[in-house]
Amino acid sequence: MNTATLFDDSPRLFYPFRFFPAERKVFARKEDIPPSVWNERNRIVTIGAHKGPWRNEISPHLVKIMDTWAQPWVREVVICKSPQTGGTETMYCCEAYAAERDPATVMFVMPSRADATKIATDRIIPMIEQTPCLRDLETGNPDDSASLRIKLRNSELIYLAWSNSASALATFPMKRVYFDEINKYPPLVGKETDPITLGEKRARTYRYTYKIFKVSTPTREEAPITVAMKSADVLYLRHVPCPYCGEYQEMTFDRLTWPQDIDPETIQRLSLARYNCKHCNKPWTDSDRDMALPRANWIASKGADIERPRSVAFHLPSFISPDVSLSEIAAAYLRAKNSRAKLIDFYNDYLAQPFTDDLEGETVQEETLYNRRQAYGPKNAAWQVPAAACILTCFVDIQGNRLESEVVAWGPGNESWGIECRIFPGDPSQEQVWKDLDEYLKREWRHESGLQMRLSITGIDSGFKARDAYRFIGPRQARRIYACKGVDTYGKPLLSIPSLQAHRKTIAKLKKVAVINIGTVEANNTIYSWMQIEQPGPGYMHFHEGYSYDYFRQITSERALVEYDKAGKPRRVWRKKHREAPNEALDIRRGNYAMLELLNPNWAVLQEAFASRVKALKGQKPSETVKPDVASRPAVKPAKNKRRVLSKGIS
Repeated sequence: MNTATLFDDSPRLFYPFRFFPAERKVFARKEDIPPSVWNERNRIVTIGAHKGPWRNEISPHLVKIMDTWAQPWVREVVICKSPQTGGTETMYCCEAYAAERDPATVMFVMPSRADATKIATDRIIPMIEQTPCLRDLETGNPDDSASLRIKLRNSELIYLAWSNSASALATFPMKRVYFDEINKYPPLVGKETDPITLGEKRARTYRYTYKIFKVSTPTREEAPITVAMKSADVLYLRHVPCPYCGEYQEMTFDRLTWPQDIDPETIQRLSLARYNCKHCNKPWTDSDRDMALPRANWIASKGADIERPRSVAFHLPSFISPDVSLSEIAAAYLRAKNSRAKLIDFYNDYLAQPFTDDLEGETVQEETLYNRRQAYGPKNAAWQVPAAACILTCFVDIQGNRLESEVVAWGPGNESWGIECRIFPGDPSQEQVWKDLDEYLKREWRHESGLQMRLSITGIDSGFKARDAYRFIGPRQARRIYACKGVDTYGKPLLSIPSLQAHRKTIAKLKKVAVINIGTVEANNTIYSWMQIEQPGPGYMHFHEGYSYDYFRQITSERALVEYDKAGKPRRVWRKKHREAPNEALDIRRGNYAMLELLNPNWAVLQEAFASRVKALKGQKPSETVKPDVASRPAVKPAKNKRRVLSKGIS
């Protein structure tokens, strides 16, 4: 019989194995604790407003998410969140816990390669280096801490992948896959399937033990995070107790109130917003809400009777984050309510909800706008501009055999009144049609107060017959008559001044013309949101009873669609409903809106100036004219070589 021998050479039946401290640490039975407890004991946060040891008291809403992920029967966790509510940080907490206790091959999937590199170098590697129990597992080999591949001594292997690379997603079997900001992923990866499906295939080998984590801010109703949240076995919503009556409730935007007729900046600066309890109607301040958040509970709104769910979803709006005040939410809504694009961002970023209105295919029916035409005063009234209007703008579109224009009056909050549309027949290459336009732009309109008003600013679309347009505009820029071009590139701002277009040398005595680019996508987002406002007030569009039905067919001739760029990223664009549908009225109204933004009026000063002129008008001849340059300031600052040209037109 073979026997082991001690150092004294005496025979023994059993050899007394002696392990090194590191070996004993590896073989020791791990204490059975959930991720939330483990992170409080071990993890160090290296970036953000709450650096230092992880504390559950800062983000109590994340505790259940981490612990749910660690349940052995849960295969997938979904978080639909507002930005900066801790959704992504939860992923790192879960992986830090698993890296030390259950080493495996892991993959983080980011929207782009740049995002993957940034997350690895700024979040994951520092987390490992600053957390003592993970730092002890580093190999010391520089190749094992590369930006896209991280290896630990306990066989933990972390890969960083990105959503538009099939090769990065199709590497090795993965026990844990983390998808971050999945709504920014392209719909397809090359000629294969979508990146989420491709990444999930990596976990097939671990049929009974794999873990999937999906996190994103919502966008559209049919976007991946919304679909994943709705298809989960269980959906949890955060319920907060009232500081006064103690009743629990889900915080919703319709219960948020703020003083009326106060600007958003003041509301946010003075913390004037309040949240009214659904049960006792007592108003909560930010302090009340913050004190109630630690006692909030997750309550299942779906699947509460399922004992061992495979997929669990959590909804994280900004209401449950102590870093976002109630007044910030109210102010964000007030800034966004008159702009469709900003309103979509508000729903996504603050309420963590997809914008419920039909984003794709959105349009407005011409009958709706046509039926709300109105007379601005009594019949045969001597005035054309309503009392609330302070500014007149005009925009001119050039066609092959005519010039088309519209004059629009504007008041506080960008409430608008269509004054009149005018067509100037004639070939734009001939002088006469431009002479007719010039005389028209010099005319005056009578205000309801009795004052005479001139145009404050005029834009002319120079995308067609540009040479003729520049010849007319050049010597008239001092009258705030500007050349404009529509640009339908996604992401373009409403206004930009890229260059000065020089005239041909044969055109003598003309100065260079500043060409203002108008972002048509941004303009449409705002104008179509205004069309849907049903009550007079900020953003409401009034139309004079003299407007023809054809005008409304043209101004509603486009609809919103979702298209994808070369990288597969979704973008919202506007296309004609019918290929041959005319849209001159929409072009002209976009131009009028852009001219108003270029003028950047100070409404308070304008209203004061109007009031003083009306008082001065008593006892004077009613021919006093409101100057077009009252209380305006440029919204777009041209470059140094352009300042001289625009300074004559904008004071």
